[in-house]
Amino acid sequence: MRAKVNWPVRIIDALCGCVVAACLIGFVWLTMVRENHTNADIGRLKRLIHQARQDRLTTEAASQEQHAVLAGRQAELAKTGRLPTETPIETYFQALSTTALRHGLRIVKHHPLSARQYPDLLEQRYAYEVTGSLPDLVEFLKSIENTDFWADVSHLKVDRGKRRKDAVSDERNAALTISLFSALTSQTPSDKGGA
Repeated sequence: MRAKVNWPVRIIDALCGCVVAACLIGFVWLTMVRENHTNADIGRLKRLIHQARQDRLTTEAASQEQHAVLAGRQAELAKTGRLPTETPIETYFQALSTTALRHGLRIVKHHPLSARQYPDLLEQRYAYEVTGSLPDLVEFLKSIENTDFWADVSHLKVDRGKRRKDAVSDERNAALTISLFSALTSQTPSDKGGA
């Protein structure tokens, strides 16, 4: 005699077998396939960490180099000195006149202009006009830039002067604005003149 088949139990057994098979396939995928992806991710992260360490070392080396440059500049500043608290105007203009005459220039005029104040800095400006040949003017300007004074040519205008019949080259008139710098102190007058 044949036994009666219980279909609902067989269906449940088949479903449980499918679930167990799906779990086994998932486990195999996680352990084998996913592990390869994880290893690749770990390798990529290790490379990123290595690159970040290299970047940090490079940045630290650049920072140390900049600190060395800063220390050198500060030492250079300490050797050259600080801004004077009072500008030696007479001494500067005597040296400037000597330089102009040495380069064959004639001094037409010089007079003070209004002073300018900046935070901790006083700029005393002077109009200065000389006449001579263009090469002599260029040498004169180079000499101004090489002086030991805290001075600078802040404005320059060169015009063609009158041509003399006996002169080989044309004369030029140079109008300069010369700025003399000093540290601004509480007792420094802002309209200090001279020259």
